Amino acid sequence: MTDDETVWNWIAEERVTLASALDALPPDAWDQPSQCDGWKVRDVVGHLVSLAEATRWSVTVDLVRQLRLPDEALSRIARREGRADPADLTARLRAAAGGRFVVFTQPPAVSLGEVIVHGVDALRPIGGDEPTVAPERTLVVAEAYRNIGFVFGARRTARGVRFVATDAGWAVGPASGAEARGAAVDVLLALAGRTAGRVALGGPGADLLLA
Repeated sequence: MTDDETVWNWIAEERVTLASALDALPPDAWDQPSQCDGWKVRDVVGHLVSLAEATRWSVTVDLVRQLRLPDEALSRIARREGRADPADLTARLRAAAGGRFVVFTQPPAVSLGEVIVHGVDALRPIGGDEPTVAPERTLVVAEAYRNIGFVFGARRTARGVRFVATDAGWAVGPASGAEARGAAVDVLLALAGRTAGRVALGGPGADLLLA
């Protein structure tokens, strides 16, 4: 089992790596749609910056001020932060790389998943270079998503599926489950409810997820 301190160090490294990938984007890419419905690339990055800079107190105050349901409030915050200049956003992501906010009761692996999954949300639709993530890091996220039921839109169907990361040498889910096979990052996307992740997987388990 990976200790929390190690995971927080990974999170900091992944934020810095993602900031470098984002720096390579042309200016017009920031206003293109991401994989998150209704969010531009800059909104996704704004969301990641707000999480990196956040404390539990600042998040509570911000959500209360929004006078919205949590999902709506988070969208407003993402768009608010995303209006900043791209260079400022990536500089803030680097500066706050060591931030340790995570929703109460959730492990830091969930914050690691935020960086990895949202990084793909931002970069994949515009053909950006997606950072390579070490197998042990993707495994920690996949286990966390399953252990705490953090599988969003795939929650019910995912229970009986065994997710196999063909490029990382790990699998999560019941040994007798229908297999959904693919790249580790696509497994994480599928667990996070992203249609793009489910479509990228193969096997009978993938058919269940799509159904």
